[in-house]
Amino acid sequence: MSLLKQLWIAVAVIMVLAFGGSFVVSTLSAQNYLNQQLYLKNLDNANSLALSMSQVADDPVMVELLLSAQFDSGHYQFIRLTDPNGALIVERRNPPIKAGAPPWFQRLVPLQAPPGVAQVQAGWLQFGTLTLQSHSKFAYEALWQGTLRLLLWFAAGAAIVGFIGSLAIKSLTRPLGDVVAQAQAIGERRFISIPLPRTQELRRVVNAMNGLANRIKTMLAEETARLEILRRQNEHDPLTGLLQREPFLRRAEALLGRDDASAAGVLIIARFAHLAETNQQLGRPLTDQLLRRLGEKLSQLTTVHPDWLAGRLNGSDFALLAPGKADTTLDLARQVAGELHLAVDDANIGGERRLPLGATALDPGESLSQLLARVDSALVAAENDVIESVQVANKYDAAPPFSDLDAWRAALSGALAADALKLAEYAVVDRNGDLLHLEAPVRLLIGGEWLPAGVIMCWAARLGLMPRLDGKVAARALEEIGRRDQDLGINISAESLCDQHFQAALLEMLRRKPEAAARLWLEIPEAGAFRHLKEFRALCLAVKPLGVKVGLEHVGHQFSRIGDLHDLGLDYIKIDASFIRDIDTHPGRQAFLRGVCMIAHSIGLTTIAEGVRQPAEAEILPHLGLDGMTGPAINQP
Repeated sequence: MSLLKQLWIAVAVIMVLAFGGSFVVSTLSAQNYLNQQLYLKNLDNANSLALSMSQVADDPVMVELLLSAQFDSGHYQFIRLTDPNGALIVERRNPPIKAGAPPWFQRLVPLQAPPGVAQVQAGWLQFGTLTLQSHSKFAYEALWQGTLRLLLWFAAGAAIVGFIGSLAIKSLTRPLGDVVAQAQAIGERRFISIPLPRTQELRRVVNAMNGLANRIKTMLAEETARLEILRRQNEHDPLTGLLQREPFLRRAEALLGRDDASAAGVLIIARFAHLAETNQQLGRPLTDQLLRRLGEKLSQLTTVHPDWLAGRLNGSDFALLAPGKADTTLDLARQVAGELHLAVDDANIGGERRLPLGATALDPGESLSQLLARVDSALVAAENDVIESVQVANKYDAAPPFSDLDAWRAALSGALAADALKLAEYAVVDRNGDLLHLEAPVRLLIGGEWLPAGVIMCWAARLGLMPRLDGKVAARALEEIGRRDQDLGINISAESLCDQHFQAALLEMLRRKPEAAARLWLEIPEAGAFRHLKEFRALCLAVKPLGVKVGLEHVGHQFSRIGDLHDLGLDYIKIDASFIRDIDTHPGRQAFLRGVCMIAHSIGLTTIAEGVRQPAEAEILPHLGLDGMTGPAINQP
């Protein structure tokens, strides 16, 4: 029961008790007073009438007239005149009159005033005895009206006291509502702090709750920092700070296997030509300085574009992977070459330093060996060409369906207008092999062929069609859930995340289909969520009350920032496939994944592994704390 209800009940009980006491005291006093007044009235009227009758006692007719006149002029129950022997001489009596008070009130508070009695004289002799009883109707009415006024005043007082008390309780307990909201937020894995209230007792409670939230945030920060240090020690080159060869190639291979816009992009490899000779000429410290400057320049590019990857493949080879890049391969390669030459020139070290550079576009679904062979051929050509140090290798497969933006715009717009899309299905299972949900990447029918998301989404992003495409996917997913009663997971792009019209349309669709919304899983890429944290927070706070499960995909490369999402109430994260590749043979990555799962579980997140390819990987993942997995090695139950 709420405090307000308890207050009103307490006020009602107190007022009833107070009214009861006041009613008893006031009614008994009024009853005694009215009985006395009625008796005095009876006695006075009887004496006055008896005196008048004594003057005409010898005339029976006048006696009767006087009695009738008195009876008609007042409100009497009866007036009776009897002789000295008790025989009735004359009597006037009114029939019973309905009183102005309820019968139960008359029974509860009876008025029993004695009648007035006086002697009528005829000279020195007694003529008779006069008995007079006034009617108590008006006394009952007065007593009843007084009781009603008393009740009305008490009711008004109770209402005023209750209203003032309600305002006081609302004012005093407003911080308590904040505490309840904070507790609910913590239950929803949103660790927030609230201002301290002025009420001393509530202040202690809020202090304790804020301390709990802050301890959890501190723990998250400490653990994620420790994991970030562990990851950098295992994966990054100590000299340049770039990814080492093995983790860089794992990331590239994982990107090729994705079914979204990041599967397309550009791979660039730059070579510090004649590194050994430079080392002999300048010495190791200056050579290391040059290498660090190259690493810093590439790191600056990845800072501007958080989803880009930079790595050092060996002593002289530096690589840059730009997933989903919209620019042409040659333009991007020349831009990167210019930045690297600028880094070398700024070092003010004499002599010309060649930086041949090879580049190629990613082909979604191709093997890593094909990609490396193609970019290596471009790099060899760049080394052999003394004039043009930037070379691009074309893909081996057939040309894309369209070669210019206008053609892609017409094709994509036509497919979206015709709803020529379908959702693919990839199983996501828990550690027991039971189905959690189905990943549902989009396929568009263009030119008579169902093109995967990896092919179409980079062009849709360039053309600003991602919000429209994601809206169609969300609508189709809700239809499929309603038709099949099956949980589905769909991706939301960073472009849609920042589109207010898309968010409004999505919320409207979810509200129209609440049952289907409760079985929808929304996934946002880790890089996009952190790049647009404000928009991501708004989306989470809007869709979570509707029962939608919200998570991050491709998680791990910015896991140190997971504390920034402590107040969003995320449901799950999907660990990037690059951390899962051959996890059964890499103890360092096993320790990292174990730490990630521990932190995720501490804030109530479900952890799912992406890109599981081998049974050995699937076998070890549950022992590391993973709750689910998906990938080529996972069969749909």
